[in-house]
Amino acid sequence: MRISSNLFFETGLRTINLQQSDLMHRYQQVGTGRRMITPADDPLAAAQTINIAQSQSLNLRYAENRQVAKTQLGTQENTLDSVTTLLQGIKTRLVEAGNGTLSDADRGVLANVLENAKDNLMGLANATDGNGQYLFSGHSGSRPPFISDAFGAVSYQGDEGRRLIQVDQTRQLDSADNGLDIFTKAAPGARDYITHAANGNQGTGIIGKPVISDPKGQYVGAKFELSFTQAGDGSMEYSVTVRDAGDYVLSGPSAPVTYDPETETLALPGGVQVAFSGVPADGDAFSIEPVFVTDPFISAQQSAPGTEGTAVLGEPSVTDPVGEYMGKRVDVVFQNTGTPQYQLTVDGDTGPWVNYTDPGPGGVLDLGGGLEVEFEGVPGDGYAFSVEPVEPSTNLNVFDALDDIITSLKTPVQGDPAAYANYQNVLASAMQRIDVNFDQVQTVVSSVGTRLSEIDAIDANSSVRELSYAQDLSRLEDVDYYEAIAQLQLRTAALEAASMAFKKIQATSMFNLKG
Repeated sequence: MRISSNLFFETGLRTINLQQSDLMHRYQQVGTGRRMITPADDPLAAAQTINIAQSQSLNLRYAENRQVAKTQLGTQENTLDSVTTLLQGIKTRLVEAGNGTLSDADRGVLANVLENAKDNLMGLANATDGNGQYLFSGHSGSRPPFISDAFGAVSYQGDEGRRLIQVDQTRQLDSADNGLDIFTKAAPGARDYITHAANGNQGTGIIGKPVISDPKGQYVGAKFELSFTQAGDGSMEYSVTVRDAGDYVLSGPSAPVTYDPETETLALPGGVQVAFSGVPADGDAFSIEPVFVTDPFISAQQSAPGTEGTAVLGEPSVTDPVGEYMGKRVDVVFQNTGTPQYQLTVDGDTGPWVNYTDPGPGGVLDLGGGLEVEFEGVPGDGYAFSVEPVEPSTNLNVFDALDDIITSLKTPVQGDPAAYANYQNVLASAMQRIDVNFDQVQTVVSSVGTRLSEIDAIDANSSVRELSYAQDLSRLEDVDYYEAIAQLQLRTAALEAASMAFKKIQATSMFNLKG
């Protein structure tokens, strides 16, 4: 086989170029400290590196989000600590206001103190974070959550939006609570009652703190209305009306019961009793309202009487706390033109007609969306009922409670037993409401602490993941310097050998071999 001189030269040059390219690659590895200069060096490792780098980047982003959440929650915690201290001071002043030896002038001084406390509380409720956003206004961070009108009445103008921050791949946390929950609602699980006396009361009756005497009582969670009337013999009698959260009458008015001025408590139907003293006048009225509801939904017939047929409507119940119909009103209407059917309207959206079958005694009608209602019998054509979500009707706005007691403190009561009794009733109601507000603030503070602890736990896990990501990336990307330097020396020697071989071949000639 004959080999041309041209093939000699091309082969030698190609060998030298390959050795130079390989040597340059080793130089780049040693110089950059990276094993993979291009994805072609290790396609599988390159793909794995991209995935790990993305996970690492997300982990760093979540860490930054957690820092934002910690700052927001820390600011809220400090603000609520100040609110707690302020409410404790207000409670102390209310105890002082109950001192029977205070003059009208003394009560006026206390009124001024509470007015200043209200202004301070308003400032804390409208606190901002480091970015100028209002802490407690929900999604409406650019406007103050609480405003006062020309008469000094304070109302909430924020929304109930949750400021959720993604603190981990599968976890979101509230970075701030809204003022409506903090300053106008009771803590979840609260089982308190608030008393009120009618404005026009003329007697000296003073209503005290209610107590649940039977936690399983029939009307625990219902509203009670006390009405006093004067009997023909001059004695006082009272009757009780029981209403649910939708203001529908559950019981009463009851038969009149003779009132004993020596009594200390009045037993209300269904598991509640209330402290009571003094002598009420004819027409005096009092209410005992819960800050909670035992049933989140109520049902009521909406059609005219006579359309019921044999239908019996009972109480609704929740089958799925996160169901589609939670917090929505459901209207049910029946038609009976041979085959009974019913139709649902949920918050204004009307569904199709559905055939109805009597579930029989003790049966339930499944409305879907996490709701069912006790129902039996066959209703007549046009029968309709509704199932409505309810919340406690008791006004727990802390600013309204302060306004009530401030107004009462400014009203002269010396020498007027009836006025003093009204003052004591307003004071008792205000103290009960402030207690509920204080408990709610403490509940929110506890919740903030829990969220901060959770962030710390997530931070710890994130640090472990970050270390794992760094180790995996180092294993895939970083060069082994011992191996790389050895390969560099090997390729240098190979390049020198290829160059010498080419030089030797280049010098080879038939003329040089002749003779």
